[in-house]
Amino acid sequence: MTRYFLHPGAVRFSTSTELVETILGSCVSITLRDPVSGLAAISHCVLPNAPAGVAEAERFRYCDTAIPAMLAEFAGRQVPASRIEVKLFGGAEVLPGVERPAVGPTVGALNSTRALAVLASFGFTPSAKRIAGAVGLDLIFDTANGDVWVRPLATSTPLAKEQHA
Repeated sequence: MTRYFLHPGAVRFSTSTELVETILGSCVSITLRDPVSGLAAISHCVLPNAPAGVAEAERFRYCDTAIPAMLAEFAGRQVPASRIEVKLFGGAEVLPGVERPAVGPTVGALNSTRALAVLASFGFTPSAKRIAGAVGLDLIFDTANGDVWVRPLATSTPLAKEQHA
């Protein structure tokens, strides 16, 4: 079985048996799989929204452009939407006190919310999800059967401000 590491901002499409691994903090991964054709995909989205005019090569970095591009690939291979299994992971608040803005949600919360909204706009609800929390995830996606394994990374401890003597 082939193993593949998915980097931030990337996507992996496969029709062969692979284990695709990625590490998530505030980023989110969306997995798609068609059990009939065996087509599977996983993304590693870094931010919720693409800037205007984002280059095609960069579209998988953003939830709002990665999901439509992934679904378009499935449609282009004649996979009906009704057969696509969808799962969502990540969106943690991994740097409390640093990442958290004074007002409003964290990057992780924005990523999760945006991914869910884009999926819903296409009529999808994830069959499995593990989002939010204060700990990042080590994720492995089995493209052969759509299984996803997650393991929490080392417990994150809030950063303490350095004290000067």
